[in-house]
Amino acid sequence: MANVEYGYIPPVDTDLFELGLSFVTTVLADGRFRTLFCLVFGAALIIQFKRYEQSADCLFHIKTRLCVLAVFGIVHGYLLWPGDILLNYALSGLLALMWLDSKHRLFAAGLLTVLPVGLLVMLSYLVREPAIDRASLEYAIMINTLPLTYNELLSQNMGNFTMMILLIPIATLWNTLGLMLLGMELYERGWFTQKILLARKWLWAAWWASFCVSLLLWLVKESVMGQVLETVNWLAAIPMALCYLVLIQAIYKNIPTLSGVLAIVGRYSLTLYLTQTVIGIGFFHFVFPDSRLSFTRIDYFLFFLILTLGQVILAILLNRAEKLGPAEYILKRCVGYLGRA
Repeated sequence: MANVEYGYIPPVDTDLFELGLSFVTTVLADGRFRTLFCLVFGAALIIQFKRYEQSADCLFHIKTRLCVLAVFGIVHGYLLWPGDILLNYALSGLLALMWLDSKHRLFAAGLLTVLPVGLLVMLSYLVREPAIDRASLEYAIMINTLPLTYNELLSQNMGNFTMMILLIPIATLWNTLGLMLLGMELYERGWFTQKILLARKWLWAAWWASFCVSLLLWLVKESVMGQVLETVNWLAAIPMALCYLVLIQAIYKNIPTLSGVLAIVGRYSLTLYLTQTVIGIGFFHFVFPDSRLSFTRIDYFLFFLILTLGQVILAILLNRAEKLGPAEYILKRCVGYLGRA
């Protein structure tokens, strides 16, 4: 949100704590939760389909929700932050409905997950991003182009999000679709409803493979090989996301209080997602724009922790008041209106 085009640019001299934090996020976070959410999104489509299966307008209801979600994504991407993921999820979800009763869903999931990564690996050889740091001329030029007013932000968003939309059908749409299909298959096989043990040897083997790919990426991230591995890291995120899925099940079984908090947050996920954008864009571009010059990875991580805690508190307060989140309210009203129409 501070720098959508380049992401985080490290200082010239990095201390051990920053290096350690960089390593931990590369191995445990980068792409892992996006992957986990895609799996859950796919499972949610199956749940909705079975809930409304007896209704004549079952698929219409699901498609309407996804179309409204796509509109949320377009508005979010152009007016606030071009890193939006809602449009991609909505389009992938609409395509995933074609595999609701398919016997070849797992094969399609594997194919759609792997092929876009192969395409992006080839592109990473052809298009090489320059390695810059905070002492480079490129960084100074980049800082001068960052928006300082909302009109400048809006103008930048128009170009960046339009480019994001053009890239969706090239790779991200199909990878997201593959992950959703995998989530559907996992749900049908009981991964979301039965106890899946972390002790399974193949799961641990996959976890170690994911760890090794991420470690190699972290060690060579400034090289051409690092750009290639950054794409392969999409696949390495899958075993880690599966481990998180198993851990969430363990929390559900053994720590009901924490499980209850996670469930509450889930009910307001759309509102929280949009709220974090408003806060992040407001802070980094208008309230404290100098933070883009001074913040290290540690500062960003602390900001993330504070923002996360604030979102959890907001979700708990909305739940106690028995109120829908603003975004969930608008989504429900739009779906209801289109259903009546």
